[in-house]
Amino acid sequence: MTATGVVFNSVSAILHAANSSVGGFWVTLNVAWRNSFLFLVIFLTFSGSVASSESVRPLQESAPSFESLAKSATAARDAGKTEDAIRDYQRAVGIRADWEEGWWYLGTLQYDADHFADAIPALAKVVQLDPALGPAWNFLGLCEFETHDYANSLQHLQKGLELGTGDDPEIARVSKYHLALLLNRSGEFEKASALLASAFEGEAPAQLKAALGLSLLHVPLLPQEVDPSQEALVQAAGETAAILEQGDRARTLDSFRALLKKFPSAPYLHYSLGIALASAGSDEEALFQQREEAKLSPGSASAYIEISSLELGLHQPKDALRAGEEAVRLAPNSSAAHRALAQSLQAVGQKEKSAAEFRAAESLGPERPARDPRMVQMYAHHAAASPAVGSEGAWNSAMLSYSEGHYPETLAALKAYVASNPNNGTAWAVMGLSEFEIKDYSNALIHLQRGQDLGLGGSPESVQLARVRLGMLLNRDSEFDRAAELLAPEAGPGPRAKEVEFALGMALLRIALLTDEVETSKVSLVQAAGGIAALLQESKYDEAFPKLQTLLRQYPAAPFLHYAYGTALAALSQYDDAESQFRQELTISPASELPYTGLASIALKTRRPADALFSAQRAVQLAPDSGEAHYVLGRSFLELGQEEKAVQELETARKLAPGSPAVHFNLAKAYARTNMPEKAERERAVFARLNALAEQQRSQRGNQSYSGSHDKSDFSIPGVELSTAPAEAH
Repeated sequence: MTATGVVFNSVSAILHAANSSVGGFWVTLNVAWRNSFLFLVIFLTFSGSVASSESVRPLQESAPSFESLAKSATAARDAGKTEDAIRDYQRAVGIRADWEEGWWYLGTLQYDADHFADAIPALAKVVQLDPALGPAWNFLGLCEFETHDYANSLQHLQKGLELGTGDDPEIARVSKYHLALLLNRSGEFEKASALLASAFEGEAPAQLKAALGLSLLHVPLLPQEVDPSQEALVQAAGETAAILEQGDRARTLDSFRALLKKFPSAPYLHYSLGIALASAGSDEEALFQQREEAKLSPGSASAYIEISSLELGLHQPKDALRAGEEAVRLAPNSSAAHRALAQSLQAVGQKEKSAAEFRAAESLGPERPARDPRMVQMYAHHAAASPAVGSEGAWNSAMLSYSEGHYPETLAALKAYVASNPNNGTAWAVMGLSEFEIKDYSNALIHLQRGQDLGLGGSPESVQLARVRLGMLLNRDSEFDRAAELLAPEAGPGPRAKEVEFALGMALLRIALLTDEVETSKVSLVQAAGGIAALLQESKYDEAFPKLQTLLRQYPAAPFLHYAYGTALAALSQYDDAESQFRQELTISPASELPYTGLASIALKTRRPADALFSAQRAVQLAPDSGEAHYVLGRSFLELGQEEKAVQELETARKLAPGSPAVHFNLAKAYARTNMPEKAERERAVFARLNALAEQQRSQRGNQSYSGSHDKSDFSIPGVELSTAPAEAH
C-alpha cells in the first residue's frame, strides 16, 4: 500500500486523538513493550544451529508465513478485532522489518487502544522507513504527548507540520492543537495563538478557547496543569482571545474591558489590550494600558518594549529612551529590547550608541522562549505535583471538611484528589458547591457544569443540590434556556421544591441574578412564573395558559412575561396570538432582540420574508452577538433571493451558534445557490451529525414542543431528516 493509502486509513485513529484530551484532562497509560514473537524467532534460529534438519523441519513447516500473517492482520483490523490485528502485525514485522504498512497499522492500532508507549517504537520505525510521511510524525508526536515526553513531542509535531498532513483536515486540526499546547508550554505564545487560529473555522470549541486563554495570559502550562481556582480566568481570557482572532475590533475591545473589570490584577491582560489598541490606532490608550502592565509586571521587559515604541509614535523620544533603557536592563539578552533602545537613541540623535544597540540586536538573533517562573507559580496546579496525600485520604479529608462547612479546606483537599481522579464528576461538583459557598461563582459554574457532564454520584438530595446550584449560576450567567432545561426535571414535591420553582421563574423572566438577590417586590411574581415554567416544560399548556393569563393581568408590565406566552403560543402554531404577545413585549422591552426574533420567526413560517427581514434586521442591531438574530436575518435574505447577504449572515450565525443544526442546514442551501458545492456539502455533513445528536437528545428527554422561554423550533429543525432536506442543501 502507498503512503497515501496508509494516511487515508488513519482517520479513525486521528479522530481518537481529537477526543483524548477533553475538559482539560489527559489519559496516560504506562504499558510495557513486549514482543514475544521476536523471542520466538531468536529461539528457533538458535535451535536450527544445533538440531538436525529432520527435527527442525516440522517447526519450519508449521510457522505462519509473512503473507498469511499480513492477510490475517488485515482481516482482523477490518473486523474491528484490534488485539488480534496488533498481534499479527507484530509477528509480521518481526519477519519483514521493512514492511512500512505493517509498522503503520501496528502503531496506529496501538494508539487507538490507548497503548501510547507501545505505539512509539512502531511509529518511530515508520518515520525511519519514510521520513517524508507527515502524518506518521504527527502520530509519533501525539503518542509522545500522551506519555509526557513533551520535548520530543514538540519536535516531532513541528516536523509533521512542516511536511504536511495530506488531505485530511482532522489530522491537521488535532496535530496543530497539540503542537500549540506545547508552544504555549515553552513560552512561544504568539506562535501558539496563530496556530490555534488556523486550526479551526467558526466558533472555537471550549478546548481551543482554554488554549487561547493561556496564550493571551502568557501562562506556560498545559491546560491540565492549571490550578482549578484559575480556570474561570483562563476561560474568560479564552473567550476574549477567540473574539480577537475573529478580527472584530469593537467586540474585542469591549470584551477586554469587561475582562479587566472582572480580573484587574491579572498579568498580561493590560499588555494584550494595549497590543489590540495599538493595532486599532489608539496609541494613547494603548500607552496607558502598557504602563498599567508595567506596574503589575515590573520584572518583565515586554511592557517597556511596547511603551518605548508607543512613546516614539507619540513624538516623546526622551520617554521612549527611558523605557528602552529599562527594557534592556530587565532583558539584556533580548534582541527586541536592544532594538527598542536603538530606535529611541536614534530619535534623540545619539547615532553611535544607536548603531551599537542595533548591532547588539543583530548579534543576539531570534529570541529563545523561556518559561516565566512567576507565571508558573501563579497558575500551576501544585497539588498535582504533591504525592504527600493519597487519593483516598484526600477524598476523606475533603468530605469531612465539607460536612463541617470548612470550604477552603475542602477545596484544598479536592484539588489534590482531582489531580489523580480528573474524571470523577462528584468531586468536581463538591468543589463547585464549596466555591458557591465562598462566592467564587465563576469557578463554581465551571466545576458544577463539569461535574454534571461527567456524572454525579451520591444521595438524590446531594445530586439535586448540585443541579439546583448549577441552574442558579446559569441564570446568573444569562444562560436562561440551559437553566430551565436543567431545572425542569427537578420540579415537583421535595425539600427543594420552592427553590427549584423560584429559579425556574427567574429563567422564564430572564433575571440574571442569584435567587437571594431578587427584589422583595418581585418575589411573588417570580414564584408564580416558576410554577408556569414547570408546566410549560412538560407541555401542559392547558394548565399553563390560564395561569399565564392571570399573571399577565396582575403584572401587565413584567418584562418577558408576554414573550414567554408568545413563545408557547408559537410552539402550538397559534401565530396570530403569538405575534400579538411579541408586539406587546416590544413596548415593555424595547432594547431586547428577543421579541424581534420571535416576530421574524413567525413571519418566515407564514411566508412573509419581507416582514421577517425588518424584524430580523432590528434584532441584529440590538444584539450583534446573537446567533439566532443573525440566523433569522440570513433566513430572511435567503427567502428573498439575496443569497450573498444570506451567506454572510449565516456564516456569522455559525460562528456564534456552531451547535445549531438549522444554521448549517440553511448555510448549505445558501452555498449551493451561490455555486459553492464543496462548502455546501461540508455544511450538509455537519447538519447531519448535529441533527442526529439533537434527535437522540429529544428522544432521551421526551418529545416536547416547548423548549424553555425561548422558541427554538426554527433554530434546531426538530424532526428534519436528511431525506427531507431540499436538493440545493445537498
